Amino acid sequence: MSSLYNPADHYDVLDPEGIKTGELRAGRYFEGDWEVGKAEGGVFHYNGEPAGRLDGMVLGCFAPVPTTRFQLIRQS
Repeated sequence: MSSLYNPADHYDVLDPEGIKTGELRAGRYFEGDWEVGKAEGGVFHYNGEPAGRLDGMVLGCFAPVPTTRFQLIRQS
């Protein structure tokens, strides 16, 4: 498995406890059927506002504080 994020792929987004919170599909973030964010240029936007950064297969969200680290798991 690659340790680099590929914006063309689809990923499950897991919180620190391993619970799926949403999906990142070709750079667009969904919670259920609702598109609520996007990843673009290494920056994660949620509800139209910058909310974090991508670092490899980790999404670090700084809103709300403190930073929460989400794991990206590529869908097969």
